[in-house]
Amino acid sequence: MGIFSTGMSPELKAFLEAEDLDDLVKARSNLRHLDEKDMKKIRCTLQSWNSPQAVSNLLFHPFLIPAGMRTSCLLRGLREKKNPYYVLASIVGLQGIDPTGFSEADRKEIKECLISTLKTSEGIISARASVSVRDYLSSEDASIMFELLNHPDETTRHNILCWLIRVMGEKGSNAFVLMVRSSNIPEDVKTEALDKYQEHLRQKEIGEHSLYSMPLYAYIPNLRDVTNL
Repeated sequence: MGIFSTGMSPELKAFLEAEDLDDLVKARSNLRHLDEKDMKKIRCTLQSWNSPQAVSNLLFHPFLIPAGMRTSCLLRGLREKKNPYYVLASIVGLQGIDPTGFSEADRKEIKECLISTLKTSEGIISARASVSVRDYLSSEDASIMFELLNHPDETTRHNILCWLIRVMGEKGSNAFVLMVRSSNIPEDVKTEALDKYQEHLRQKEIGEHSLYSMPLYAYIPNLRDVTNL
């Protein structure tokens, strides 16, 4: 028997116990209706916060979380210190939610958590955070994001650069160049950013797809396969 056995539907049990992310997607598609026992199990699982697989699965699919606790659970996941997989699951879960569904205060808090994650994390977590944060940023955040072009993770740098090129491009052709030159990032990082920006302009001019118009999505490992995040 798995970690859950009674008090819920077989479909929810399969979802909470799914260890493979592909199986999790299939289990989610089979969850067509949640009765009161299912909702109670979800609430208890999240309130206890001590079943890593089940909690992570819910954070990956936050629309299964009752609306009244969805935001607080995602924020708790983003701030998690002991289990970094919760952070990853929350970051990925946010990618399926329209930010306008959150209050202005919650959007600000989510943005601050994601920026903090970018500043303190590397690898898969920062790469995915650099995708999720895009929906919560405004042009006023450009200076902060320019500083992160010195991030050690290549995918993270690419995604930040893509966002900056798009946002600064809306302010005029010279806005990106001026912002790079006035930023506090190292000279070699400035040179690389300017070179990639020129390549972006060249590709657009000749009608090619720009490599810097779309973010990159890092592969998400299963919890059981994670040794270090």
